[in-house]
Amino acid sequence: MFDAPRENEFTQGTVFSCAYAEEYPETSAYGLVVTARCDAVQDKAPIFSYIPVVPLHDWMLSDGANLAMDRINAECLNSLRNSLRDASLSESLLETKTVSEIYESHFKPKESEKAWSARCAKIRACIETYGRNQRLRESRNLKEERRTHLVANSGKVDAVLKELSGNRLNGFYLLCDMPLLSGTEANCVALLREIHHIPPKLAREIVAGITMQDWVKQREEIVRCPRFVASDDLAAPVAKLKSPWIEHVMQNFTMLFARIGVADNDLAAVKQSLSIIGLG
Repeated sequence: MFDAPRENEFTQGTVFSCAYAEEYPETSAYGLVVTARCDAVQDKAPIFSYIPVVPLHDWMLSDGANLAMDRINAECLNSLRNSLRDASLSESLLETKTVSEIYESHFKPKESEKAWSARCAKIRACIETYGRNQRLRESRNLKEERRTHLVANSGKVDAVLKELSGNRLNGFYLLCDMPLLSGTEANCVALLREIHHIPPKLAREIVAGITMQDWVKQREEIVRCPRFVASDDLAAPVAKLKSPWIEHVMQNFTMLFARIGVADNDLAAVKQSLSIIGLG
């Protein structure tokens, strides 16, 4: 999937270290250049655009966790709706009352009933999961609590990971065994919805390699890239994404912003057109 970076080259597919990723302030992020090759090679690019790339384990505790928790939320709400129907209550209660208020008013009085005791325990567990999920969904900083929560709901994690592995997860692209600055490799995730840019002068400096010490002497506070997380960091190209993977990444990237929605065709009318062969 990757080649070594070519000398003095900074073009579409180049992966460089010390990039900026908005929601990953403590992560050593990388950048995947998406600027067209022709502009880069002919030195016609007024800016170089890139998308951030982060290690899979960091992604799983951040964006991946949010996706898994969205699915946990949906499952909890579906379970609560079923419980409301079983109790001959309207699902619209979920639109006007908190889940705790609903339980206190309509299910807690049933705890002592033999027919409802087990179901009440299940509802309480569901509400507890839902509450924890809501709290952790709103904060990316509680990484250990998020990890524990995901372990307890591993089925949802597996579902998210399966979609990511098949690159069917909108906005994200799995880059397997990507070379890192340390000389090792790791599975990483490209954040396709997040686009940043750097000027050509800075791109040339990154190609030559910028150390943290060099950058401190010249940096502007408003510039977000390069961003050094460790004292031994070096902003430099580390790899180049090969064909056809770079084309596949660009296809997924383009589809996010070039999709056009139109109204669905009238199924009845379409089916009616088959009446001439007896299938309408």
